[in-house]
Amino acid sequence: MSNKYMLLSEYHGSGEFKNRKAETLRSFGDYPHYGIRMYIDGESLGIEWYNGHNEIYADSAAENYVLGIKNYHRD
Repeated sequence: MSNKYMLLSEYHGSGEFKNRKAETLRSFGDYPHYGIRMYIDGESLGIEWYNGHNEIYADSAAENYVLGIKNYHRD
């Protein structure tokens, strides 16, 4: 996976999840991958890449994270 990527969009939580933020990312290269970087209280938790999925899938994951539907799990 490339360590070079571009920011496509940002999502911010509200209410109970106002401390959450997610960014939709696209890697560079001939075969781009989409993913999200998740934040809590301004601290980056990491990037989750979705191989074989498109930007819409990544946007949905980012939105689900800031709504509290999806949580970040460290491996």
